[in-house]
Amino acid sequence: MLIWRRKWLPGEPDDETNIARAVWLEKKYWENLTASTANGVAKAFSG
Repeated sequence: MLIWRRKWLPGEPDDETNIARAVWLEKKYWENLTASTANGVAKAFSG
């Protein structure tokens, strides 16, 4: 989780609030990537 904090919030300290933010950002990133991929596949096969 500290790696995620360094990835998403590089200038912030390693406290529990920033780690929680980084975990949330990582989760949202993968959710958005999953939705984007599904939409791209649907668009590719619909036309």
